[in-house]
Amino acid sequence: MNNDLITLFANAKAVLIVVAKTAKLDSLAAALALQLALIQQGKSAKVCSEATVAEADKLTGANNISKTLDLGGNVLKVSFPYSDGAIDKVTYNITDDRFNLLIEPRVGNPPLKNQDVQFAYTGGEVDLIVALDAPNLEALGDLYLENPDLFQKEKLVNLDRRFDNQQYGAFNLVEKQFSSTCEIVTKLLESLRWDLNPDIATNLYTGLVASTNNFTSFSTNAQSFETASYLLKNGARKIPLSSLRPSTMRTGSDTRPQSPFSNQPAPVAGSLNQNIFQSPAPAPEEKPQSTKKQPPQDWLKPKIFKSSDLI
Repeated sequence: MNNDLITLFANAKAVLIVVAKTAKLDSLAAALALQLALIQQGKSAKVCSEATVAEADKLTGANNISKTLDLGGNVLKVSFPYSDGAIDKVTYNITDDRFNLLIEPRVGNPPLKNQDVQFAYTGGEVDLIVALDAPNLEALGDLYLENPDLFQKEKLVNLDRRFDNQQYGAFNLVEKQFSSTCEIVTKLLESLRWDLNPDIATNLYTGLVASTNNFTSFSTNAQSFETASYLLKNGARKIPLSSLRPSTMRTGSDTRPQSPFSNQPAPVAGSLNQNIFQSPAPAPEEKPQSTKKQPPQDWLKPKIFKSSDLI
């Protein structure tokens, strides 16, 4: 791994982890595992994503995922619904010790409603931003679109396994041959020589299982099993996931994927010694019944031959 990237992680004190708005369980598991590892190193870390993922509540730290950027900044942001041309002008004035922001609608448009106005703080400093499973920054949704100035390339790490990734980071860990994002984070933590506790290992293992559909997907390879072994050795717990496709899961009975040729009628089971490819034996050829000629009545009586009989 690039020594500059290792140094960047080592020196970072505040890290923002952002995940694509189309994220799946593997992505969030990787993000939360990385957050736990950063906190274990004494760093501040925050996970943000607009994604809503089924069974994410089974991951350690899932309640810490935020859908908005709240980095402790001191810039007040006022937002409300807007359509093109609805606002005529925005001004301000100061009356005594009050700052007044004036928003005037264009003629023919309704005034702004109090309940539509939202307030939030933006800004805040981060030393490092890690983007997970986002082929481009726009894939992060409003996390990026509303805070583009925050995503400065020199402190941005792009971590992904998509073929269409646009390599937008200062460091791009785009590993297309891996079967899950959790594998990439596992290798990252190994390179940083950071220890894994059972919670970190469990999150990574859960994401790996989800991404490979319990190690049955075509993307599963030898590296997948090596990573699984490493995580289990570090205390990973096996968490059952109902989102796995049951057609390819092994349960108490030996369940296998359906073959595309399974509609053919099954052969009738027979004796173990029976060859199912043996042609049926031909029926014995029928022979015509022979008619026996009855011997003459005097056939059994002794006969005396005379010389005259020979002439």
